[in-house]
Amino acid sequence: MEASHSDATLQAAIAHHAAGRAAEAESAYRAVLAADPGHPGALHLLGMLALQHGRPAIAAQLIGESVRRNPGNPAGHSSLARALRQFGQLGTARASARLALALDPSSPDGLDALADILSDGGEHDALADTLGHRLALTPWVTEPRLRQAHALLFAGRNEEAREALMALLGMTPLSVAGYTNLGVALRRLGRFEEAIAAYRSALGFASGEPGTLNNLGITFQDLGRYKEAAACFRLSIVEQPDGSHAHLNLGLVARDEMRVDESIRLARRAATLAPALAEAHTALGHGLLIKGEFREGFAEYEWRSRMADFASPRRDFASPVWDGSPLAGRTVLVHDEQGVGDTIMFARYAALLQAQGARVFLDCGGPLVRLLSSMPGIAGVVPRHDPAPPHDFHVSLASLPHRLRATLYTIPAPVAYLRAEAALVESWRARLGPRCGLRIGLVWAGNPEFKSDRLRSPGLAAFRPLLDLPGVSVYGLQKGAGRGDLDRCGPLPASFVDLGADIADLADTAAIMDSLDLVVSSCTGPAHLAGALGRPVWTVLPFAPDWRWLEHGVCTPWYPTMRLFRQERRGDWSAVVARLCGVLEGLSG
Repeated sequence: MEASHSDATLQAAIAHHAAGRAAEAESAYRAVLAADPGHPGALHLLGMLALQHGRPAIAAQLIGESVRRNPGNPAGHSSLARALRQFGQLGTARASARLALALDPSSPDGLDALADILSDGGEHDALADTLGHRLALTPWVTEPRLRQAHALLFAGRNEEAREALMALLGMTPLSVAGYTNLGVALRRLGRFEEAIAAYRSALGFASGEPGTLNNLGITFQDLGRYKEAAACFRLSIVEQPDGSHAHLNLGLVARDEMRVDESIRLARRAATLAPALAEAHTALGHGLLIKGEFREGFAEYEWRSRMADFASPRRDFASPVWDGSPLAGRTVLVHDEQGVGDTIMFARYAALLQAQGARVFLDCGGPLVRLLSSMPGIAGVVPRHDPAPPHDFHVSLASLPHRLRATLYTIPAPVAYLRAEAALVESWRARLGPRCGLRIGLVWAGNPEFKSDRLRSPGLAAFRPLLDLPGVSVYGLQKGAGRGDLDRCGPLPASFVDLGADIADLADTAAIMDSLDLVVSSCTGPAHLAGALGRPVWTVLPFAPDWRWLEHGVCTPWYPTMRLFRQERRGDWSAVVARLCGVLEGLSG
């Protein structure tokens, strides 16, 4: 075929391709290749035709040959990247896209191909940056800007997402998706009232949009405006009766208002509507556990690690997960998972593994290593991220109740299963000096990174009446961010002594507790420590407490020496502290 005729045939093929006449286009491309088997243009375009018709393997082969014939063509590398991506070869596809951009850094096709590959791989940071380069070429195009905002939100770059969405709304002021995503960014930035305004703007253009109603409800929930939150979730369910997230969130409102049975019903409905929704199963587990229904509750609680916002990092071990099979003569590595309190509370189950004939090692965070090394039933304690000893199985501490088929009535609850180091006890006893009245240790705040810490931590100011009781010496055991209250609360009475600055780790805290008459604590790690040591401890609880404290009662099956003081009205710590002080006055009187 002469060159002029070949060119004419190729142009005819391109015209057929553009018009959607696939058979005619393929025939014409193959005619060009029959005359010139290495024609890079025909190979490339025939490959694109195959890709458009769902044949990525053939497309990758054809376009790959085109690239070998003409390696300097960035469009060929971009197209090859797209074919390889559809063929499932993300790594090779990424390399092809980057080669296209190396040849032409301003190639829209190369940037688009790379963006799709990064999106498939969940590489949100890199995706956001790639889309930023794309927008520098065509800043007036709105779809990549919305996509970039999504990537920024997934990457946790919330302020950048807000800026991108404000730019988008400047171009398309009627964008429902723009306002909805702006609300997400603002909520994450803690700008709740602005988030509410953004969601309401979105609803002004799409009044019944279920996702936006759901997001608005979550923001009301953050602010403790539960009636408004519930109204949003109910409207969302009216618009989308099979909306699992709205049922789940309405159930969470019921839990926050301590309507536990209703929360269980709604969480179960959400899990039925979306059987793979880990948040629904976990919420159902929480509801069942607070009712004391441990068998089903702990089974549902096993979904926790699949939640998108599960706080604990994934642990990877070469050994299989222990599934409850016989343990005689086997070695088990038990690892912590969540906070200090959870580790102390669940650690009691390790002894049950030893009773089944297992040798047990515990992998935990550094602050707990020294303390837990003295615990019965454990052959050794390994600091997290240190090499683990050889073992046959591994299992999370929080999964042991499920694996051991625990019930409310089989909680191992010895009066004390931890002990303070004798030498440390003597050292701190000397530091405390002669006894002067009742000695009380005080912890007023937990970890502020815990999602609901603002609800469970009273703060030092709330405990001020305790500090003013006659005949009482109060020792501050507070560590972490809560120590900022010492400066905010002004002059404190002479009966208060701050020890927190000199506490190195929980072994020190345990030694101090050994010399105290009582520990008063918010719902945080030291409360569990005092209970595990068998020390008298009074724990103050928010209106909607964590599942472990059950729905009602002043006692807990987890710790025989603990007494619970529950909020009767949400946010009202004054009544809790007044009741606590009244009991103390009665005891001293």
